[in-house]
Amino acid sequence: MRDLKSSVFRGLSILFLLTAAALFCVAMVDTVYVTTEQAIRGYWIFVTGWLGFLIFQFAWYANPLTLMALLLMRRHPWWALLCSILALIAMSQAFLFQEIPTDTLGNTIQILSRGLGFYCWVGMVACVFYAIVMLLIYRMFKRDYERHNQLPSSILISDAPTSTLKPVPPQPPLSYPPGVISTRSNP
Repeated sequence: MRDLKSSVFRGLSILFLLTAAALFCVAMVDTVYVTTEQAIRGYWIFVTGWLGFLIFQFAWYANPLTLMALLLMRRHPWWALLCSILALIAMSQAFLFQEIPTDTLGNTIQILSRGLGFYCWVGMVACVFYAIVMLLIYRMFKRDYERHNQLPSSILISDAPTSTLKPVPPQPPLSYPPGVISTRSNP
């Protein structure tokens, strides 16, 4: 039963990752912000968002943190969980945006609403977080299952007392019958 539980959590982890990939693709091509001048698509925010640190807007940095979480997920899942939590925190700052700067003179564009691309991006970051949580649960169940299904050390031969083991009689080396030509003696 434990193996079935672990398989379910592994499947959920894969499902969350596939959902995150689909949501990211939708977020790149759909409208993220609707402003007074135009609709801003996700790919534009993805390309220019790294400049947000100049005006203390760090939401874009959820993208590299999410990528780092994905890269660490297999070998270091606890570090991946930490990166994913930091990505969620950075992403949450995106809800505080009310205007987008347009130039260095301080001109801004008012954000009227958030589009489907914005919510797909939020969902993508959340799906990666949940995929890592499901992977950690899967590993916990798997470790527990393997721990309970190990053979007791009392039946292993290496742990048996030497007095109970029968010695193996030495075997004579292989020899050829007389008159047979051996490849060892003939070069």
